[in-house]
Amino acid sequence: MANLSVKGSDRVPRRRTAVGAGVLVTVVVLLELLSFVPSGSATPLSRGPGDAVLPLAPAGGSSGVSTSQLLAAQRALGDGQGPANGVPWSCSGASLRGGAVQCGAVTDAGVTGGSATLPSWSHAVQPGGRQAFAMTYDARDKYVLLFGGINHVNKVFADSWRYQGGLWSQLQPSTNPSKRYGAAMTFDAADNYVLLYGGYSGTKGLNDTWKFAGGTWTQLTPTKNPGALLYAGMTYDAKDSYVVFFGGATAGLAAKGATWEFKAGKWSQLTPTFNPAARFLLSFDFDAHDGYAVLFGGINATFGLQGDTWNFSAGQWTQMRPSPAPSARDNAAMAYNVKDGEIVLFGGGTGSSWVSDTWTFAAGAWTKISSALHPSSRGTEMADGTTTLSVLLFGGVNNPGQTLNDTWSFHSGVWTHVLPRQPAVRIETAMTYDELDGYVLLFGGGTGAGVLGDSWEYGHGSWTPLHPSKSPPGREGFSMTWDAADGYVVLFGGIATSNIDLNDTWTFAAGNWTQMAATSIVPDARTYPAMTYDGADGYVVLFGGYNFSTSSFYSDTWTYSAGVWTNATTAGPSARMQSQMAYDSEDGYVVLFSGLTVAFASFPDTWTYSAGVWTNLTGSLALSPPGRDSGKMVDDTYDGYLVLFGGFNSSTGGLADTWSFVNGAWSQLLPAVSPPAESAGFGMAFDPTDNSVVLLGNTYPSPTTWSY
Repeated sequence: MANLSVKGSDRVPRRRTAVGAGVLVTVVVLLELLSFVPSGSATPLSRGPGDAVLPLAPAGGSSGVSTSQLLAAQRALGDGQGPANGVPWSCSGASLRGGAVQCGAVTDAGVTGGSATLPSWSHAVQPGGRQAFAMTYDARDKYVLLFGGINHVNKVFADSWRYQGGLWSQLQPSTNPSKRYGAAMTFDAADNYVLLYGGYSGTKGLNDTWKFAGGTWTQLTPTKNPGALLYAGMTYDAKDSYVVFFGGATAGLAAKGATWEFKAGKWSQLTPTFNPAARFLLSFDFDAHDGYAVLFGGINATFGLQGDTWNFSAGQWTQMRPSPAPSARDNAAMAYNVKDGEIVLFGGGTGSSWVSDTWTFAAGAWTKISSALHPSSRGTEMADGTTTLSVLLFGGVNNPGQTLNDTWSFHSGVWTHVLPRQPAVRIETAMTYDELDGYVLLFGGGTGAGVLGDSWEYGHGSWTPLHPSKSPPGREGFSMTWDAADGYVVLFGGIATSNIDLNDTWTFAAGNWTQMAATSIVPDARTYPAMTYDGADGYVVLFGGYNFSTSSFYSDTWTYSAGVWTNATTAGPSARMQSQMAYDSEDGYVVLFSGLTVAFASFPDTWTYSAGVWTNLTGSLALSPPGRDSGKMVDDTYDGYLVLFGGFNSSTGGLADTWSFVNGAWSQLLPAVSPPAESAGFGMAFDPTDNSVVLLGNTYPSPTTWSY
């Protein structure tokens, strides 16, 4: 997914016009075509020119797909002198310009170095795009369990996810199987746990056996096993009361054709009279209505695609010859639909491409299902349904080699796209932790076609829409913070679709918004001011911003307490907008960093504010982040430092770096995983209930939630 962000370096104030909120441009990014072969594979497989194919260790990475990037800046302001403290400067020479804004950006010094830290960014809300993961319904714990997989940039996962009540949430068991893809997983009803076996680590085949019960992974140690295999078929045979395991491939892609059973913690090889041909990437599940396991397709020992159908019952294989039947394919998703009493098969690879057809199997016959809405062509996995839960499909890999993370359900011949409950993609939004209500609050933002006025809460890994009876008018570029002294969230300013900069003040408490009565003394209307709560001095602090109507930058300082604004302007930072500002609870003062200045440059200066006095620390710092606007900085009270992430540098563009500030010094953090560059007003807040920083990216078309 691509960032919905300002194109190139057009970092100039963006004002809405009668025709919308900016110009949308579609940027097409060519995808590097992938071929997926594990290390040590003897024979590479190919879907044909340009098509991804399992096995899954990509030979190269792939760029993201960019669909719509917001072209910011409908008005560029001319260069000018900085304003005197507290006095807005009116810029002249504004005009509509395309291309990069040449601002003579200051060169940043000392941005290398820093120290790595253990904390890291991670996805939240739902699993990231992946393929060759393991997924099954956990009948003991009453949810769908997903484990592992690999994405299009060769990252192998070892994470566990739960799908329940329409929501994904990441599990945090104390012990996990090692990272892998191509593992086999099913629910063992006789032993009452999920069983996981084998797979590929990215460097070697695996032959370990794990059980999952009550949210906990435990490694089992049977005396023998099927060997180090990936892409095997495994299902629970409810008629004969044991798990059946068939086929798979070695790390060198040698197909196997042995049949094994797993029962009471032990593996035993079976010796049926007939066996299907050796194969891997087959589809295999138990048909509870007809009382046998069903096997379809896969790749045989000579790398040919199979299109045969077999059943397994009472320890014996029987080939079935239904007509019609799905075309020969590998990596098709298969699951049992309890509600309708049928096997469901979707998609898979036909040798030249992935497909998106749906078939059901019942009473020994295949039936092709026509559905106007269905998942896109792909190879993927599905989980069995229950009497109350439909068959569930997640993610997979498509023809351009993208790894997907969409969720679908299937019931009564109809596919339904299960959309995650999370805010729509947006820019220039604000988030803060609401201590009274105990959740992170998000409000509004811009969409490129208008502004939003919706409210959301985030807690324990999930977003929930709020429906207050009254809300502020929709807007973007506003500021929002928790006011600890007065016990509510404070929102100020921004710009609405009407092109009018705002200076209204709203509070949020107990799930309700309240507009504060206008007073004679209030900050001028503005967009992109910096605002935070000063814990040492007990009031909200607001600094700077920009007014589109008058083309004015601000350098004034205001405080807000007990419903009253007070002009506290004194000598301090030069006029700017989109600065990063937060209260540093470790050191007991407010910190302000950088921002977009009158010259449209992002100078990397650092200031503190304490007891009404601004102090410039820039000259005393041994290390400093690159200057930026539209980044976010929050007080991470769990780790004991301010966290700065992302933004836009007027010289180098979008940023994806993470920094800490504590004891008057900056350090660059080097997490192993980071969100993509964010440069258009994403949301970020510290959530003390989960002791993590929460970031809502402005990726298009679906935003991604990260935690740190």
